[in-house]
Amino acid sequence: MSYRIEKNEALSAALGRIAAEEIALAMSELRRRNRARAMHNTRKSLKRLRSLLRSLRVAFPGQIFRRENRRLAAAGRKIAPLRDVHVQLRALGKLPASNAAAKRIQQNLLRQQEACTRKIPALRRAVRQMLSASRETFAALAPGRATPEDLTRGLQRVYKRGRAALKAARRNRTPENLHEWRKQAKTLGHGLDLIERLCSKKAGTMIQRTEQLCQALGDDHDLFLVLQVLRREDAARPARDYRRLARLISAKRRRLQKEGFKLGRKVFGQKPGPFGERLQSWLRRSPSKK
Repeated sequence: MSYRIEKNEALSAALGRIAAEEIALAMSELRRRNRARAMHNTRKSLKRLRSLLRSLRVAFPGQIFRRENRRLAAAGRKIAPLRDVHVQLRALGKLPASNAAAKRIQQNLLRQQEACTRKIPALRRAVRQMLSASRETFAALAPGRATPEDLTRGLQRVYKRGRAALKAARRNRTPENLHEWRKQAKTLGHGLDLIERLCSKKAGTMIQRTEQLCQALGDDHDLFLVLQVLRREDAARPARDYRRLARLISAKRRRLQKEGFKLGRKVFGQKPGPFGERLQSWLRRSPSKK
């Protein structure tokens, strides 16, 4: 079906269905011939699964939640190096300037990508084993305790963490703070995707703004990764064209961050209490069953 709770669908049934579908999708991606794209898409499924866990956290016994959260996070970290090289190449390709520095960085990244690609068969086996274990847990759990109130509390918690991450990033715009804010915003975005079909059209505006926020913060992070490679190259082989490219990247990052903070004020402008009340009103009006 989709990563959405359907109208008239019991939340406990939706939880099991969506988890099963995401694991099946990840397993399918791991069999694709385009191995780099397959690993990238698998990582997306892993993120959606973790967001599902957090959005309906109270439906899981604490020990099981922590175990599955750690397992899915570990699976994502195994894929992360390949993903990072992939997005750096993509970000570099979007830059308007084409100079010797960009070409040398691209060659460096392509060598890294080739090295990562050679590890894919082993990564596939490891991630497949982890997903199989998670599939058994989700199938055996069959949580019947999930209610709209549980979902509201879960998303309210996610929203609160996003607001805290925004405040930290606003106080100090370090790459670490910005990346953490992006991760929390992404989790919120997946949570809102879950309930999109249960909400009024007004929810669509928030969903769209959250997507735009994640895109801006994601592009900023990808450019930061490119800048790191650039600085390492410059330290090894100083050249004037490196500095020109660095200035171009830094200017683009400033624009993306400005856009991100503007969207952040709109997405996280409410306090968690009123945000939770708004969620409850949306879900109360929905015909979804418990």
